[in-house]
Amino acid sequence: MSRLENMFVKSALTLLVLLTGLLDVSAQELKCNVTVNGQRINGVDPSVFTTMQSQIMEFMNSRAWTTDQFGPEERIECSFFINLTQSPSQDVYKASVTIQSSRPVFNTNYNSPMLNYIDNEWTFTYVQNQPLEFNVTQYNNNLTSLLGFYAYIIIGLDYESMAKGGGTKWFNMAEQIMNNIPTNSPEAYGWRPPDGQVNRNRYWLINNLQASKYEAFKQAIYEYHFMGLDNMYEKPALARQNILNSLNHIEKISKDNPNGILLAVFFQAKADELINIFSGAEMDIKTKAVSILRRIDPSNASRYDKIIRS
Repeated sequence: MSRLENMFVKSALTLLVLLTGLLDVSAQELKCNVTVNGQRINGVDPSVFTTMQSQIMEFMNSRAWTTDQFGPEERIECSFFINLTQSPSQDVYKASVTIQSSRPVFNTNYNSPMLNYIDNEWTFTYVQNQPLEFNVTQYNNNLTSLLGFYAYIIIGLDYESMAKGGGTKWFNMAEQIMNNIPTNSPEAYGWRPPDGQVNRNRYWLINNLQASKYEAFKQAIYEYHFMGLDNMYEKPALARQNILNSLNHIEKISKDNPNGILLAVFFQAKADELINIFSGAEMDIKTKAVSILRRIDPSNASRYDKIIRS
């Protein structure tokens, strides 16, 4: 049974197809687009970057990341933009990577952004055409470790948006990948608490997603999407109220850790969408939304004023 069938009541036609065994399902969970930009790297054959892009895309899309069955229309859309910045030695690269994912909204053709995150601290070794080895339970290399880590973050957020606690298993997988990293390796940078920007790296991302004191974040993800966006077509007023309620959970996190990574992850993905959602609301809901958004996301405060003016 597919993940969506666990969370939505399927139509009679879909059930019939299931019973007759005609439903085409696949094990692959991700529909991932990968771009590798090697323009800043000198002295390396450009074909290396073309092959790297092709191999990473194949790795992300052909692998079964879970034991659940996904139909082709259920695969999670995501993208990795890998910007190679240095090659300090042969086959070793430093890079930043922008990870994005989205989730379909029930009864619409709209995909809601779930993740829009830039990881600036990635060093990895890549040998052209060498197989990309990966195992959740052991460390093979920092290339597939990072790819696997974010694959499970993407999957976890997607599941969390459809069922309370639905992403826990996949966040556990991401945490296990992190725990496998040799802490004394030069490639371990970005996986340890003090690395990079304060409280903004892979360690803090999975740490905060797993911390009980930030459980309100996962509650917000569920209410925002399943109780909010998924009701927008049939019950827009109720949907907006539920989305407004979800922001109260985000505010709890903001009071505890106003510069935390979860707030950054949420608003980097959702700021534009929130403006669109509440621009069509009644004035009292607009006022409440702008008030709370200005408090918990002050960097975008002036942008949220568009809601009132719309």
